[in-house]
Amino acid sequence: MEEYTDSGEDKNVYSDDDNDYFTVSTQNNRTSKNIDTSPLDPKRLAEEMSKIQPKHEKEKKKLFESYYKTRENEENGDDNHCFKFNKIYTDLKFDYSVLVSGFGSKIQLIETFVKEFCTDGPSLHFKGYLPNLSVRDLLYKITFSLFGIDKKIGSPIAHCNFIKSIFESASMDINKIRQTFDGKFDYGIPDHVYVVIHNIDGYSLRNETSQLTLALLATIPQVHMIATIDAIGAQLLWDNRMLSNFNWTTYSMPTYQPYDLELSYDINTKGSGGIGSSTSSSGTNKNLQPSTILTVLKSLTEISTDIFKELLTYLIKKKKNKMEFKILFDICRDAFLVSSESGLKTQLREFIDHKIIIQKEIGDTTFLIIPIQTSVMEIILSQLENSIS
Repeated sequence: MEEYTDSGEDKNVYSDDDNDYFTVSTQNNRTSKNIDTSPLDPKRLAEEMSKIQPKHEKEKKKLFESYYKTRENEENGDDNHCFKFNKIYTDLKFDYSVLVSGFGSKIQLIETFVKEFCTDGPSLHFKGYLPNLSVRDLLYKITFSLFGIDKKIGSPIAHCNFIKSIFESASMDINKIRQTFDGKFDYGIPDHVYVVIHNIDGYSLRNETSQLTLALLATIPQVHMIATIDAIGAQLLWDNRMLSNFNWTTYSMPTYQPYDLELSYDINTKGSGGIGSSTSSSGTNKNLQPSTILTVLKSLTEISTDIFKELLTYLIKKKKNKMEFKILFDICRDAFLVSSESGLKTQLREFIDHKIIIQKEIGDTTFLIIPIQTSVMEIILSQLENSIS
């Protein structure tokens, strides 16, 4: 029987010298200290990204058009049912919620579907990729947009149950609810409501309360939920009970479109603090570039854009970066953009969420602040007017 000795001559015997490799590996590399690993400045990042030329545009367009029926398809006699848009609409009518996955931004895809197919009821759109979006904001928008109720009602679950009770009780005393919550039921209770959530797996919606609330909302028969996901393993957010409430039918619909809008709010690509992180002592935000603001405006309604233009025009004329809320309301009311202060607050909520507008209370007066220089405001206003003309 062979015996190991302490002479060190046997190469199979482990020695302390072999530990040197791990000792050296754990030592800090002095060269790495000279490497700058800090994130790029947002302006520099935008400049570098703008140099990247789009590729395969024809193929992307052809792929996009393959999802829905076009006039060309109709003339060729193609079967409607072979297109995914037709299948999605059918599933929604059979009380399924639709979950769309696939590489590439799906904002334009879903917006096109809703515009072309979901015409028998109002649609409400939510940007789950916003880092500061709250499920409370989503519920507030539903109650305000549909019923004119300008209040947040208890916890998210309680608020959702309140919405559900309105839809479930056709014989409910609507006038009593209107008086209680100062609401306006101008459109009555709709038979169909399309709730669109871009990135339901977004950072701000990944908590259990948000997902439980959305799952409960999906159980309302009149609510048809359409959501997109991008994160790998996003479906691990839901347990069996949530999956049962959501009642998903899933579709893989890659677009290969860039995530320009989604990444414009990503904290990791903007440096710590996101869009509104580098506010200087002069009250301006170095990270808030014209391209960022214009990208946000593209996703908003025409009324929201017109309101923002009125705000810019006033600030440029006064050479200031803040304006009283009441003054803006008077201007917008005279221009027939809004009819109430609550309506203006709703239109401004998008800008406040994106930190393009900062709302500040000074005494009894509410001020709206745009943390950019007047010269930057002029650039944005000029581009907005040129895009219209």
